[in-house]
Amino acid sequence: MRRWPVDQEFAMADNIAELSVQGRVDDPVRLQALRATGLLDADSATTLDRLTRLATRLVNAPVALVSLVDADRQVFVSAVGLDEPWASRGQTPLSHSFCQYVVTDQAPLVITDARADGRLCGNLAIPDLNVIAYAGFPLRSPDGQVLGSFCAIDGQPRQWSETEVEILQDLAANAESEIALHTAHGELMLSSARMRSVLDTAQDAFVSMDRNGQVTTWNEAAERLFGWSAAEAVGRPATALMIPERFHDAHLAGLELTRRTGTSRLSGRRVELTATDRTGQEFPVEMTMQMCLERDTPVFHAFLHDITERRRLADRREHLLQQEQLQVRQLRELDRMKDDLVAVVSHELRNPIGVICGYTEMMAADPALPDKLRKNLAVIDRTSGRLTNLVDDLLDLAQLDGGRNTLHPEPVAPGPLIHEAVQNHRGAADARQLTLTAEIGPLPVISGEARRLQQVLDNLLSNAVKYTLPGGTVTVTAGHDDTGIVVTVTDNGIGVPAEQYPLLFDRFFRASTATGSNIKGTGLGLAVSKAIVEAHGGTITAGPGTDGGTRFTLTLPAAMATAGAL
Repeated sequence: MRRWPVDQEFAMADNIAELSVQGRVDDPVRLQALRATGLLDADSATTLDRLTRLATRLVNAPVALVSLVDADRQVFVSAVGLDEPWASRGQTPLSHSFCQYVVTDQAPLVITDARADGRLCGNLAIPDLNVIAYAGFPLRSPDGQVLGSFCAIDGQPRQWSETEVEILQDLAANAESEIALHTAHGELMLSSARMRSVLDTAQDAFVSMDRNGQVTTWNEAAERLFGWSAAEAVGRPATALMIPERFHDAHLAGLELTRRTGTSRLSGRRVELTATDRTGQEFPVEMTMQMCLERDTPVFHAFLHDITERRRLADRREHLLQQEQLQVRQLRELDRMKDDLVAVVSHELRNPIGVICGYTEMMAADPALPDKLRKNLAVIDRTSGRLTNLVDDLLDLAQLDGGRNTLHPEPVAPGPLIHEAVQNHRGAADARQLTLTAEIGPLPVISGEARRLQQVLDNLLSNAVKYTLPGGTVTVTAGHDDTGIVVTVTDNGIGVPAEQYPLLFDRFFRASTATGSNIKGTGLGLAVSKAIVEAHGGTITAGPGTDGGTRFTLTLPAAMATAGAL
């Protein structure tokens, strides 16, 4: 504490200049520091009582106080010699306070006779508390805020000697230190209470152990997890509370290694362990442990939570994954067997269908064949043709899906190929009273197999003609961009429901509009077309046309080197 020369202190007592604006009583920072002491509403502090009693003996004053100045009152945290009722009340309003001026001045206040002091003569402490002579010294917080005053009071005028002032100043320094210790202790207790509250409300169990493995902290979550109350757990070894017996030796060996080396290989790590509860039931836990040194002695703090459900879900997930992998292998095997079966059956069907077609053609060539039989032969011929197309489609899909069909790409001029496909379907379009138009611009050479590409175009055009009502239109466009050619086939026919577009290229799928109109089909043509296009590195998509109906868009990459537009 700063020591004030006695002559300066007396000079201050006689000074009646206006109150300094510094250190205002109601300054919020000062009031916060004041409340942090925890003394405003506390019982008398024993150590401070010793100092005030010592003050009355050493300076022969009837009254000594430790007064803390609040915004509207002064509180006596220690008082010796004070008359009633003030001694019992332990406080006065500021109208009865000299100590407030020690706070506002932030300096000692030494008064010989308050009745003669211009600033104090009207203070009610004079008539009510018999305060005539006063010597008070600032009590500061560690951050320099003036909290109140350590003072001695006499009911008679007196000239305070330099020795008395020095004694009171030294006692004030001791009181200041005691208040700082009390504040630090209060903050420590508050911090401890907060930590205890956090630990008690934590969802995870928290357990602390000393260097010998004895439990020192056991929160409520630990009580719930292991079945032991804190009163039962604290002071007992962790091996008796939560560690299965078969792991006791390893646990004790780990403690001994930590004591010897001062380090723990588990500190700071998250590990999964087996724990046991009060009933002896074992269960998996996840533990995060920290080892600290307190007075050079290792202590252990650990958070633990039950991971039984997590383990169960992980095991279930692993089981489902294994099942899924098995099902995938089985499905792939079934798919392979199906493709093999389709290929074999389709190949075996070719011969009898060929025989049927041959005999049908031979019989139809007989000019003497009756008309009725000729009509029947026409039905057989059409049916055989559909069977042949079906077998061809099945073989194509089996070969393309199985990767057994190797394309034989060569430079192809797509323009003539598209023109030829349009011309091949013009007769069918005319028969159905449809308008078939083509808008084909200059196209770059592409790399592909002309026969397969012709198959795709035939599938798209035959579908467009088949599913467009009389009087409708079918439009073919072809152009190119930087990556290749784009061909569209658009009709204004019966269309496809929006939710069914993603299914159009699935094998055997037919749109509800087609089946509802009793239009024949196998549902394989688009699946074959998609497989052929993708084998060429292209794409094929379907969507609604601008005037109803359906639009198919086909893209094929240009050849690496082109021979000009055709």
